[in-house]
Formats: sequence, structure tokens, C-alpha cells
Amino acid sequence: MRRDSTARRDSAIVPAADQARGVDAEIRVALYDLLEDRYIPALGRLQWLSASPVALTNAGTTGALRRRDDMLFLLSQTYYRLGMDSAFRNTANSLTAGSANDRFGRLLRTQMLLDAYRHGDYARVTQIAGTVGAEDRGLAALVTGLAAYQTGNLQVAAQQFAAAQSSGAPYGQYAQYMAALTTLRGDTAQRVAVLGTLESLASGATGELQDQIRLTAAQLAYEGNRFDDASRLAGQVNPSSGLAAQALLTRAWALYKAKDIAGAEQAFDQFASRYPQLPERDESRLMSGQALLQLGRTADAANVFRTVADSMTSESRMLQAKAQSSMSAAARALVQARAAGFLFLNDPENGKTIALDDAAGSEKQVLAAAFGDSATAIVPTVSAAEIIALDDVSRRVDSLAPVGDLPRRVVFAPASATTNPQLFAQRSQALYSADVAVILAQHQLAELLTAQQRQIAMLQALQARLNADADALNALAARVTAARDSLAHLAVALDAAAVRLRQMFVAQINTTRMLANENRTAIDSVRGTLAGGQNASEYSLLDIESQTAAAYLQFASTIEQGLDKALGHHPVFAKRDSLNAKSTRIAQLLADDQSALTATRQLLNDEIARLQSGNTDRARGLQATLASAEAQRTAAENAVVAVVDAELRARANEMIASLKRDTEAAEFGSASASFFQALDAGQTGATGTTSSASIAAPARGAATPAASPTGRDTQQQK
Repeated sequence: MRRDSTARRDSAIVPAADQARGVDAEIRVALYDLLEDRYIPALGRLQWLSASPVALTNAGTTGALRRRDDMLFLLSQTYYRLGMDSAFRNTANSLTAGSANDRFGRLLRTQMLLDAYRHGDYARVTQIAGTVGAEDRGLAALVTGLAAYQTGNLQVAAQQFAAAQSSGAPYGQYAQYMAALTTLRGDTAQRVAVLGTLESLASGATGELQDQIRLTAAQLAYEGNRFDDASRLAGQVNPSSGLAAQALLTRAWALYKAKDIAGAEQAFDQFASRYPQLPERDESRLMSGQALLQLGRTADAANVFRTVADSMTSESRMLQAKAQSSMSAAARALVQARAAGFLFLNDPENGKTIALDDAAGSEKQVLAAAFGDSATAIVPTVSAAEIIALDDVSRRVDSLAPVGDLPRRVVFAPASATTNPQLFAQRSQALYSADVAVILAQHQLAELLTAQQRQIAMLQALQARLNADADALNALAARVTAARDSLAHLAVALDAAAVRLRQMFVAQINTTRMLANENRTAIDSVRGTLAGGQNASEYSLLDIESQTAAAYLQFASTIEQGLDKALGHHPVFAKRDSLNAKSTRIAQLLADDQSALTATRQLLNDEIARLQSGNTDRARGLQATLASAEAQRTAAENAVVAVVDAELRARANEMIASLKRDTEAAEFGSASASFFQALDAGQTGATGTTSSASIAAPARGAATPAASPTGRDTQQQK
């Protein structure tokens, strides 16, 4: 059979290094992580790529391969989604200032606009809005209008809200609402017209925006002394919404001003019962007692006033003890739950805070479109604003488990007139960045430990294979040893046989020599005896016999000389020597293999032990990084706790002063109720005649509701 002389191809193919394709693959994996909401893995991968000194450039890559600008864009989106605002701004600014502006500028400018507004940088809002294209003017106009409204530039605000309103959904209705507030803020004489606009707008709105518009309209009607309209509009607010509390309080005041004392008493009592955490609770309880007095129910009024006075005295005493020492436990509980930000929301009970989703503007379809090979521009799709209301705050505070010593009344009190809100904004951003750093370090360490576990599993499988190979080698060595022992016994037998064969041949050689020598002696004797008596032919025969004997002697000598060589060339003896050599070689190879296998197993055991102990350079480095990040987070957390503690104590002090005033009013009301009870007991006329007068003045001004819809600023907060 003809053998194929073609050389076999090496099955181990080593591809040539292609850095551009490798970077492209890494960027696409990061994109996949973002699309799957795996922000931390994406951040870790992208930061590693960003730190590469040579791998990422915008030159040398063509076609569909991703470049450094693509990586930086994904990094900016990761920062944006994780709330790392400073890092986002730095990255976005570098992209919009370079060649990537044509591809990513539209989306990035939209996000930078929202980021600037969230941080109160209203001048930058105006600057960025001027660079936004016509296709995104709706959002830009709304945000610019909100910024102008915050700074009191009502003319610009009105213009921008009108522009946003003309753009339609999802900003049109909210822009129309803000335009109405801007009109009223600029000219209170427009109250009637604005009220009509709000009622018309509410009829076409839905959800929380509808409730917010109706609440604002109710408060506006109240301020215009249209108490029946205020009560009606407030009653239309969904009782299960987060704006129900303020709507109920506005309705209570409207009923009271409309002389519906019984209805007002019920509304004030409902508010105090349903929302005991709100600062207006004490005011509502006092007004409930006042209404009972006016209804002639002096005994009930006296009970209400005494109960209010006792509870406020107790609460004031408790708050004084806390305010004088510290509220660090409550502050730490809020900060550790990352819920302290709700302390500084502006008017959640009035729906004056709106929020956008963290991924607003960088939704999955936008990111996917950004990395389509044929894409030339990215169309931002910003979600509609979500109104943050009281129910959102209440659910978040209620979710704190355990709530411990959390003073709920203080949590829901208005922000103090201090610099604490500004300090909190600065320090909370540092804390959030520290949180991300810790999570990233934990993720990287977990990735390493997972990789090490996989490596340990692989090495353990290799260890099991080597153990099996060692057992096989040991079994083979045992068989080789047994075979060599058998060969040794066979060699002894062959040596004995060789001796016997040699002895046999030597005996035959010696016999031949003896006979040859005897023949020669006999020939010499015959030759001497017959000397001179033979003829020529006889002498010739004797010479032949003599030569024959000499030949036998020569033949015997030749055989004797070649006997050892002949025996050595015999197949049995020849194969014995080669077999002994091969067995010796096999034994040596087995010994070498067993020695190498033993060394390999020892190295493998040492590596498995090292990995299992976690004592690797990479692990130690990541553990040090994690420890440093945790230390920084602890420091940042303590800084925020200090601010929140100061804020809670400031609110407690303000609440103590308010409680003292309300306690005095309650005590005055209780005394008034007792006085009228005494008068009523001594009169013979109609019961309750004198007690119908208004005695207990409301602690916080009964002339207006606690929150005015036009006196507040609208905030947009992340």
C-alpha cells in the first residue's frame, strides 16, 4: 500500500494579533452590558479600555470597527446612567468638542442640558440650549423656561414655555401648566384667566399631572376668595394620589372660609388623622377644635384642645432632648439607606418636583442605533417627566427597615433656612461616586475570584488527570519491572545454554583435532615404513591424506576462533541483547516520566493551594483597592451624616418653636372651651349661643392655606 507522503497540517492555529478588532470586540461587549442594564461590568470594562495608553485611537480603524470616540461615548452613557455627573460632564465635553460631535453631539447636548438644570447651573442651561438643533427645541425650550422661571426672568420663561407647548407631547401639557404659573407670577391680576386656563388644561390631562393642575387651581381659587371653586377643585384630586394630602388641607380651609364649619371640621380631622407625619397636622387639629367651638360642641372642643396640648408638650420635650444631643442614629439610617435626598425635595406634597429616569435620553434603542454601522446621527428620546409626590417619599421612608429612632415629623418638615441643602448636594455627590467606586472594586474582585474558582476547577480536573496518569505509569512500571525480571531469568538460562553449546562445539573440535593428529601420525609412520618402497602414485595418496588431516586441523581452528561470534549472531542470543537494551531504555524513560509527573503534581498542588488561599498579586491589589474605596466611602458617608444630623436638629429646633406656639394656642382653646362650657351651664337660653364665636386663632394663619401654588418654585430634580 502506498504511503501518503504529504505532511500533516498543525492543528494548533495561532491567529495573528489584531488590536483594532480586539478593541472593537471589547467595546461591543460593553455595549451589550449596557443594553442588559449591567452598568458596573460595562464601567469596569470601559475604564480599563480608557486607561490603555496605546490600544485606543481614532486613527487606523476603518469601516465598522469601533474607535476611541465610540468607547468614550459608551463611557459617558455609563456615567450618565450611574449618576456620576462630574465624570459624565468631563467626558461629554471632550466628545462634543472633537470630531465625535457630528455623531454623538445631539444626544450628548440633550443630556448635558438636563444635567446642568439638575445641578442648578441655569446659565449653562441657557448656553447649551442655544446649541440644540431645531429638532430638539421642545425639550430645550421647556428646560430653558424652567431655568428662567427659577431665576425670575419671567419674560424669557413665558417665551420658552410657549415654544415648548407648541412642540406637543411629551412636554406640551406641562409647558402649558408652567406658562400659566408664569403669567400669574408676573401679574396677580390675571388670576381669573389663569384659573380658567388651568381648569381647561386639567380636563385634558391625566394621572399625576392632572391632579397637580387641579390642586394648583384649587389653591389659586382659594387665594382669589372663590372658596366654593377651591373646595370643588380640591375634591377632584384623586384621594389615593400623593397630592391628596395638600388637596384635603386646601379643601378644609376652603370649606371653613365658605362657612361650612361642619364640613371643615371633618376635613381638618381627616387630614390630621391620615397624615400625622406632616407639619400641618397640628394646625389641622387646632382648626378642628376651633370648628367644634363654633359648632357649639364645647365639650368635644375641650377634649381636642387638651389632647393636642398634651401630645405637643410630649413631642416638644422629646424633640428638645434629641436636638440638644444628636440625631446621628436617624441621620445614619437615612444616609445608609441612601434616602436622605428626600429631606431636601421642594414641596413634594404640592407636586412641585419632577424627575427623569436615569437612562432618559440613552434608552436601549438609542444606544443600539448609535452603534449601527450605517448610523450618521442619534435621535434622543427623553422620557416624560414623573412628578414626585408625597406618596413617593412616604413609600421610600416606610421602606427603611428597621426605622429605629427615625423622627418622621422632622423628616417631613420643610427644609431649614441653612446652608445644609447646598452642603448635602456637594457631599452626596461625593458619596455617590464613592458608592460606585466600592461597587466597581467589589465587582472586579468578584470577577477575579470567580476566574480563580474556574482556574482552580480546571487545575483540579488536570490534577485528577495527572493522578490517573500517575496510576497508569505506576501500573506500566510494574509490568515493565516484571518483564525485566523475566528477561533476567531468561538471560541466565540463555547464558547456561551458550556455555553448553560452546562446550559441545569445543568437544567436537577437540575430537576432530585428535583424529586429525592421529591420521597425520599414522601417515608419517606409513611414510617411514614404506620409505623407498612406494611408487609415485602411492606417495601422492599419502600427501593427499596428510593435506586432508591438515585441513581438518585448520577447519577446527577456524571453527574454534569463530565460535563466540557465531553464537553471538544466533537470533536467540542477538535479540536477547537488544531486548535487554530496550527494557533498560524503557525503564529509564518510565523513571524520568514518573519524576517529571511527581514534580508537575507538586507544582499543581502548590498553585491550587495558592489560588484557594487568595494570596495572589492581583487579588491583593484588588483587595487593597476595595479597602481604600470602602475607607473613602466611610469618610464620605460620615460627612453626609453630619449634614443630615445638622439638618434634622435644625428642623427639630424650628419645630419646637412651632410646637410651643401651637401648644399655647391649644391651651388657650382649652381654656376658652371651659369658659364657654361654664357660661352655657349657667344660661337658661339656647345652648351654644355664646360658644359660636371664634376663639382659638389658627397657629399658622387661617387666612391662607399652608402652601400657595404661585409662591413656590418649580424644581426638576434627579
